[in-house]
Amino acid sequence: MAKLFGIIGDPVENSLSPAIHRLFFDQCGIDAEYRRFPAKKEELRERLRELRERDISGFNVTHPHKQAVIEFLDEIDLPAKEAGAVNTVVCKGGRWIGTNTDGTGFIASLKEHVADIGGISTLIIGAGGAARAIYRALLEEGAKRIDVANRHPDRAAWMVERLNGGRAESRVMTLEDCERRLSGYGLVVQTTPVGMAPLDGRAPVSLRHLSDKALVIDIIYHPKETVFLREARRKGAKTANGLPMLLHQAAFAFQKWFGHLPDIAPVREKIDQILEERSC
Repeated sequence: MAKLFGIIGDPVENSLSPAIHRLFFDQCGIDAEYRRFPAKKEELRERLRELRERDISGFNVTHPHKQAVIEFLDEIDLPAKEAGAVNTVVCKGGRWIGTNTDGTGFIASLKEHVADIGGISTLIIGAGGAARAIYRALLEEGAKRIDVANRHPDRAAWMVERLNGGRAESRVMTLEDCERRLSGYGLVVQTTPVGMAPLDGRAPVSLRHLSDKALVIDIIYHPKETVFLREARRKGAKTANGLPMLLHQAAFAFQKWFGHLPDIAPVREKIDQILEERSC
């Protein structure tokens, strides 16, 4: 019987995870299926109960459940605990173990562009679950300066106090403050949902003062180029969307389930085609 995997969230109708993992399964000759499990906030408990009854082998967690799912798990590992969010659950021997592959996925995608992560001055925009995972991963890679800007600076301050431990210099700012300081960053990472529906056509901050030597990453992968990235490109900066991070974090989730990494290169080409079709 094929093992069952899937993704739970709201919405999940347009999630690329089923296509990605089915391609991984085919590549590795694994007899498994991957399904979407839509669940609104008030439905989460019941939907997770159903997944336990179905003896699911593992699943991914997306918005808005990355924090809420934790209380239903038997254990969470250090990356998930420090990020305060779970995006992958491993189900073995009746136990559900939560982890977070967003940070390692981001670092793998960043290394496609940056050789010396420790030597680059970074700004993270946002302070949610993805931002926390990315902040933690940058610290693990030896980043020396990671500033954080958020609409609610107290949330950013909480994140820095929880994770930093004196490992890096970190300034907490309002969005308005970071706009004025943008010229000082070699890496700008946009982690908020501003730029995708229903907030498409908008950017979280103005990039008027952005350096043309900066690398700007928006972790949104659809649309492929947000207003934020378009503005950065017009300023002469190098840009990247969230698709590489999505693929790498999915590969690391696959590794948690099966013990080895799949090859993302052939999968990336096919997922790019899917995104192109959605854009038409």
